[in-house]
Amino acid sequence: MRQNFQHGGQIYNADGQVDFQLDFSANINPLGLSDTVRQALIKNVSGVVHYPDPNAAELKNALAKRYSVARENLVLLNGAAEFFYLYCNVIKPARVLIVVPSFSEYERAARSIGASIEYFFLREEENFQLDVQKLFTKISAEKFNCLMIGRPNNPTGNLISIDALQKLSTAVNILVDESFIDFLAIESARQLVNAKISVVQSLTKIFAIPGLRLGFAVVEENLAQKLNFAKDVWNVNFLAQKAGVAALADEKFLQDTRIWLDAEKKYFVEQLKTLPNVKVFEPTVNFILIRLPSKELANAVVERLRDEKILVRSCYNFVGLDEKFLRLAIRRRQENELLLDALKKILH
Repeated sequence: MRQNFQHGGQIYNADGQVDFQLDFSANINPLGLSDTVRQALIKNVSGVVHYPDPNAAELKNALAKRYSVARENLVLLNGAAEFFYLYCNVIKPARVLIVVPSFSEYERAARSIGASIEYFFLREEENFQLDVQKLFTKISAEKFNCLMIGRPNNPTGNLISIDALQKLSTAVNILVDESFIDFLAIESARQLVNAKISVVQSLTKIFAIPGLRLGFAVVEENLAQKLNFAKDVWNVNFLAQKAGVAALADEKFLQDTRIWLDAEKKYFVEQLKTLPNVKVFEPTVNFILIRLPSKELANAVVERLRDEKILVRSCYNFVGLDEKFLRLAIRRRQENELLLDALKKILH
């Protein structure tokens, strides 16, 4: 059984102290906390002497308004990753198909209930684009209980269409992970939610609050009742609820983030393409997958960057990738230039 499920954002040393100056391994909004969220946290910090609202009514109202969903379809989460375990423990799918490479918590959650895991591999020679017809054929022939897929997918950045999800759902239950969807002004799969399609979304990445942990799922109403009954009644803490309410009302922060990302993504990709022997896969959101010509060179790049207190994400433990692949978060211009300068020194 696969045991290596490490993630990005491992900025701490053995004593638990922050050991890196620049973290390109975690895909968090580099604009940081909005002033609205910061003020909400300061204003409400004294409230931690009370239990959080177990119904999280204020937050549910904010989510329902922001995303045009019914409260009855909402499941509030201690980060999106909680949903994979909650879903698996309630649904108990026997055979799970995972589109890979992808976020490792899909597999870890499925294995935690003893599910049989199979992979549908995205191919580098096809730039990791999904062949929907081939996937549909496999699902139809082999009768899986659940398909887990990212939209956009992490770490490849590819984006399955709404039409493709509808087609696939005629053959299998689908768990769609839209943790990065707010970085894009595009249609969400939330509109598709029914007995066959469940959608989970992180709020920690777009609003830069991973230390608070906050996410939500939109699912069919009967399933929502089962999931809400199965989870910890206080899984979303008091400050996370208040931060979420403030964040969801801050439309300007979302607009500023998307404007920043459109410009910085283009710049970062153009600069990376000037580096020798680096293959760049076109991103959709705030991270970029690259490939170096050998594992030895890629490992040397990771170690040299670590010496300069810069952390990047080696993809050695992503199913379907290996050490040659690195994932780079897109950060602010000055930080991106520091990484680019370091890479130029190493690779030239």
